[in-house]
Amino acid sequence: MVSVNDQLVALEEHWAVSTFGADQRASLIGYAEDSLRALRSGAAGQRPQPATEDLLALASAFDIAARERLDLDGLGSPFALAKPNELAERRAFLRAGATRAFSLLAAAPIDFDDEVGALYRALLVMGLAHVAGQSEALRLWLSAHRRRLFPGDDRELRWDLLLLRRNVELWIEVLGGSGPSGLERAMEIVATIREERTARERELLASFDESEEMRMRFYLFALFHLSEAATELLLYRLHGTPNDVTQRVYVALSLARSATSGDMQILPALEWLYESAACVIEQRTPQLELLPEGERDGRGH
Repeated sequence: MVSVNDQLVALEEHWAVSTFGADQRASLIGYAEDSLRALRSGAAGQRPQPATEDLLALASAFDIAARERLDLDGLGSPFALAKPNELAERRAFLRAGATRAFSLLAAAPIDFDDEVGALYRALLVMGLAHVAGQSEALRLWLSAHRRRLFPGDDRELRWDLLLLRRNVELWIEVLGGSGPSGLERAMEIVATIREERTARERELLASFDESEEMRMRFYLFALFHLSEAATELLLYRLHGTPNDVTQRVYVALSLARSATSGDMQILPALEWLYESAACVIEQRTPQLELLPEGERDGRGH
């Protein structure tokens, strides 16, 4: 397997990343890493903050470089046939790219006036963090921003924004919680989405003209399947079944990707969320295999 340094060199030689000069890359990465250290220690960072747009642009460049190896229609698909060494090398490359993109995105300020953009950022940061093995840093980042991501009473929100907000919270709980007691909030969110969906969706769609209604139908379809993917993962974390959970999550997120194919704001998040779910499933499966057959169902992570 290639070394971590080789993977970082390959990432930095990618056309998207190499548009930044070596000194600028080093400065931005240094600031991001210093910000993560400050987040962990609770102390103030030591470096002056660079332009937000530069942090976001370099994060996007590493995301583009790494997502080429996600290859969810090829080697990254759970239906693909691949050699173990190919999969291991792919995962190591993704971990390196996700680590870079996560640190830069986590360090960049969020525009909370753009509610949808802030929630998309949270989805992407989550997906990157779990692939990067940065779950503790993610927990601290979410703790710092949770109040503004979820500011309180949301009953008056329009259904599309409410469904997006609930999806973000659901994925936080499913990827980061431990069960079954640690997954109770996730179960509540799933139940609420299913209970309210039909009436709230009908009410929202009735408020649009025909062309806007069709666009919104596609968007709501995508958000519903985003929640269905999280639900499949939730059930697996609770019960250890079904055995084809990776394929089920993949199909649900593929449907969401297809319905939002023109929305480059959310597409990276959907792709990284699949890979993060696959990581969680791989971590969970060996523990289940150690349990006697009769004890598997109903056991938490």
